[in-house]
Amino acid sequence: MSPSQQDGAAAAAMGCCGAVTSPQGSCESTAGAQHGNPDRAEPHAKTRRRTMRLTRRNFMKAAGGAAAFAGLALAGCTSPKPSASDADAADTQTEADATPSTPTKEIPTGSTSPITKVRTTCGNCHNDCGVIVNVQDGVIISIEGDPDHPFNKGALCPKGQAFVDTVYSPDRLRSPMKRVGERGSGQWEAISWEEAYQFIGEELAKIKDTYGAQTLLYTNGAPVQNIVRNAFCEFYARYGTNNMVGAPNLCFVPRLVALKTTYGFRDEEDYNNTDLIICWAGNPFASLRPGAYMCYEKHGSASPILDAKERGVKLIVIDPIFTETAAKADQYIPIKPGTDGALANAMANVVLSEDLYDHEFVEAWCHGFDEYRECMEQYTPEWAEGITGVPADTIRELARLYATTERAALHEGNSLALHSNCVQAVRSIGCLRAICGKLDKEGCNCCFPNVVGHPVPVEAGNPTGIKTTVVADAVNVNTTRYPLFLNGLPGALDAIETGDPYTPRGLMGYHTNTIMAQGDYHRNRDLLRTLDFICYTDIFMTETCEQLADIVLPDVTWAERYDYRTYPHHDGAIVAMRQPAIEPLYDCKTPYAMEYELATSMGMAEGYPWTTDEEFIQYALGPSGVTFEEYKKNPVQLVGTNEYKKYETGGLRADGEPGFDTANGKVLLVNLPFGKNGYDPLPNYVPAFGTPEGSPELAEQYPLIGTNRRTVHYVHYKYRNNPYLRENHPEPELSLNPADAAERNLKDGDAVKAVSHRGEARFTLHVSERVMPGVAWVDGGWGNPWDEPGSNMNALVDNVTRDPISQSPDISSFLMDVVKA
Repeated sequence: MSPSQQDGAAAAAMGCCGAVTSPQGSCESTAGAQHGNPDRAEPHAKTRRRTMRLTRRNFMKAAGGAAAFAGLALAGCTSPKPSASDADAADTQTEADATPSTPTKEIPTGSTSPITKVRTTCGNCHNDCGVIVNVQDGVIISIEGDPDHPFNKGALCPKGQAFVDTVYSPDRLRSPMKRVGERGSGQWEAISWEEAYQFIGEELAKIKDTYGAQTLLYTNGAPVQNIVRNAFCEFYARYGTNNMVGAPNLCFVPRLVALKTTYGFRDEEDYNNTDLIICWAGNPFASLRPGAYMCYEKHGSASPILDAKERGVKLIVIDPIFTETAAKADQYIPIKPGTDGALANAMANVVLSEDLYDHEFVEAWCHGFDEYRECMEQYTPEWAEGITGVPADTIRELARLYATTERAALHEGNSLALHSNCVQAVRSIGCLRAICGKLDKEGCNCCFPNVVGHPVPVEAGNPTGIKTTVVADAVNVNTTRYPLFLNGLPGALDAIETGDPYTPRGLMGYHTNTIMAQGDYHRNRDLLRTLDFICYTDIFMTETCEQLADIVLPDVTWAERYDYRTYPHHDGAIVAMRQPAIEPLYDCKTPYAMEYELATSMGMAEGYPWTTDEEFIQYALGPSGVTFEEYKKNPVQLVGTNEYKKYETGGLRADGEPGFDTANGKVLLVNLPFGKNGYDPLPNYVPAFGTPEGSPELAEQYPLIGTNRRTVHYVHYKYRNNPYLRENHPEPELSLNPADAAERNLKDGDAVKAVSHRGEARFTLHVSERVMPGVAWVDGGWGNPWDEPGSNMNALVDNVTRDPISQSPDISSFLMDVVKA
């Protein structure tokens, strides 16, 4: 979030439900008509959107100031009964879809009907905060934070408050849509579910019979809800494919690969008991996510860090951007993007050379210490200063402080997963934690119950999906290219391009905007268009649906279905069941219903582990020991127990033996799985491709390093068609340091074009000293049909050169320049 958006963010954080109504009472989107984007074909005339841009500000002008605002508060966010104008607007989907199949209910003015409060969990981002959804006459009128949920304790961000606008958005898909023109033409027709299942079944049968089941790829998006991990997994296993090739290479999974192969778990920070916090490449005061999924039992999502500061705990932030979190820090250390591994290794050099490491822990629990120490000798603070831009004395002070503070928590943020050298950089941080004895110890980085990768599950699942009743007997498309990271799209794109080990033929996607999320937009789009069949499931007709899909299935929102979320907790694990506040709108279905019905139509449903959403919840959460009915009575349950130093008692290993959940039970400073698979077993620093050191010739033409950070208003590429959120963050921005702007004769507010060797994108310039010289802070996530044309940051990013272990592109460090548009 740029400084120009700070006031809007503050207002959003203080705001009410965020409902924006038109003079007729319906929620309006800021989505405009299709623009002249050369990469997006102009849609058929009768599929063009007719939505109006309505903000709180111009609504107040139109409806009479304070009186209108009072009416807004009473009305909530309602959807009127269809009128003649509504029938005309229904052409926004298709000529055949003249009216909604199931119009939402209208709340009569001054309704005296009782308000039902449904306790559930939000599903907008990874936090999955507890919420109370207020429902009147079958319509959601507002959403508020749940004060009894241990994650957020009643706090709720703008995205949660404004979600009413998303539920009743005029952009919602209302029925299955089948493409009737060329891919990307924007020409669709509404069809029935029976027709949809028949079409999908015929296409999948054709692929399986002709090329083999393994040539079907499937992709699920970021697991902001557990349903994203689980949906259709049983179906794909029964069909015969194991090619899940989605967004894990962009998420925490590269960090998980680094940490799990080093010490067996992905850790959470014990902020409640720490005496030092180092926040590295994370911005929890924008993401409102101080850990991974940890419930800290405080008074809000980010409050564990604020509470620690009130106790006198020092907060240090390492980041190329002076973020919202950096503004709260006691010390801010700017660092050049993509050089984090160099800094971590230099800190290790100081710890080892000054004999500050934890001798007892290293001797008892670490493997390969002598080789690791010898490797770190080359990474002096003076060497690292030239690479990272961090002064050598600062590196020494930071290393000494971390090593000598008994209870120190080091949080590594997800920006670290978005460099072409990310896995070894995170390995460097993990090894630093280990030699300082900061693993699973009070106040440090701990394996709390149900951290992803923990061997004791509370659900019938795993990080990449629900436990299936069958296992597909197929060769994964990434087996030879990425043996430690099978679930990534870039390797599958290579297979489409080369035919090695075989040529994928189909793709099914759920809750993911594939060509928007991955780097190298144009290459991704062009390669995926060569597939024989593509099906997506979403709540909106996204850029990926428009450009790629042959058929799109209408999903429900999180407020219309069952699901669950599991969270680590200092006393065990929290399991929270999401329950529907309203019935599915229009002709939309839940993913579990779609999955079972599709399996039935294809003759694959015999012995399915569930037939209803309720049965799925019982199947998934059976191992927790709590029944579905008990979750219905109390949707937030604490299960399991916790203790520190579980490596001493056998709590980290499935076999119950002392040690870490690794190849030999020890922390692998020399990584045995890496060595076995041909990777460097030591965390040596290799420059990222998207840095001047990694690509010196390219840097001569593109001298800036582009990087991306999260905003509080949106999640990834979602919700920019929500009018309340869009008013607070209305356009894509690019921020430059004043020196870099002056060098290019650019000023604040200019329309600018970012250019790289892969493409270009357009933004509004913001000049700010929050950005390091030589760095461009680029606003990502734009580029859907309702956004400004040509604003997709990922058109700038190279996805051919990537991390050799995790397939990660340089989304957080890519070479570029900025010119006036």
